[in-house]
Amino acid sequence: MADWIRVLIVDDIEETRANIRKILSFEGQIDIVGEASNGFEAIDMACKYKPDIILMDINMPEMDGIQATERISLKCPSAAVIVVSVQGESDYLRRAMLAGAKEFLIKPFSPDEIIQTIIDVYGRSQQRTAQVYAHQVMDKGFVQSPKIITVFSGKGGVGKSLISTNIAAGLNQRNKKVAIIDLDLMFGDVAALFNLKVKETIYHVVQELDRLDAESLLPYLIQTKSGVRVLAAPVRPEQSELITGKHVEKILRLLKETHDYIIVDTPAQLTDPVLALEQSNITLLVNTLNVPVLRHNRTVLEVMDTLNYPTDRVRLILNRADLDTGVKPKDIKTALGMEPYCQLPEDTYADLSINRGEPLIEMKPNSKWAKHVSKLVDQIMAEDERKSSESFLSKFMWKRKKA
Repeated sequence: MADWIRVLIVDDIEETRANIRKILSFEGQIDIVGEASNGFEAIDMACKYKPDIILMDINMPEMDGIQATERISLKCPSAAVIVVSVQGESDYLRRAMLAGAKEFLIKPFSPDEIIQTIIDVYGRSQQRTAQVYAHQVMDKGFVQSPKIITVFSGKGGVGKSLISTNIAAGLNQRNKKVAIIDLDLMFGDVAALFNLKVKETIYHVVQELDRLDAESLLPYLIQTKSGVRVLAAPVRPEQSELITGKHVEKILRLLKETHDYIIVDTPAQLTDPVLALEQSNITLLVNTLNVPVLRHNRTVLEVMDTLNYPTDRVRLILNRADLDTGVKPKDIKTALGMEPYCQLPEDTYADLSINRGEPLIEMKPNSKWAKHVSKLVDQIMAEDERKSSESFLSKFMWKRKKA
């Protein structure tokens, strides 16, 4: 017997919901898991019931279907949204697809049309999921989910970009598919640290984002000699004003379909694009033995707490840990309430690496700093693989129990 297609109906008109339910009741493969009368209810029910398909009306009170689709695509990415509207204009279609909708139905529609659309979207969704999981299956026998690693600090000049690019290069050396995004949108240096000639940037991606999928996004990324893909910051600072948190969220969703790791380099400000990174799996908070840096990062942690960002995702990185500044590594826990996850030494080759545009982990792999970064990469991977293994085991046991 074919799999049941779990469907959530969202429309503010009770009669419309009843008519759709009646139509779908004639299709034995479809199971109606619930009905919602507005966007807020749709989000709650999507998270609760985990439907395969959501039929989402656009025009609703309190929260319209576009807004609800955007939030559901972040909170419940496994649910495929089919937007339903009496409006057939291209602007509605563009907004719906940008929000994360998989298909667009125009009222009135025939019973055959809505049923076939649901079956087609479900089929494409299942096929995409199978392809992504096949890509993620590792030799060790468990599935690794794509991971987003954000490198941040509340103060500039601490080595964020150097750490970001070298982590990306280190993961690439371990045969991982790695992309790095430069979200220092006004003065980003990631492309320069890889000695890349920039033609297209995140600014150009945003101009075409409503028509891009995971595959068509790839040409906008610049590939380094070793294979890391880079989405560069805008060439001109004023272009940064056109890039929003919603743009960043969609770009990350697309990159997760084609990469094992996405590294995000950031400015030293909590801008709208940076705040969109609540979906990060790990945030590396970079410190040095410097009182202003520690003070700023303490503020960052307080802001994260206010925004309900899980602090168990934060890892403290101490750069230039062996410099004599009057502040000791042991003072980090006192200042920030957390133990350092990794301590990186000062390295005389760092400036040479930056000026050459070659990651230190590739240029001088036996240098003291490169060796410590290599250990950091292994540490991140070991933590990731342990969680993935536990997740795979729990899913396996659940399936056995269900069987």
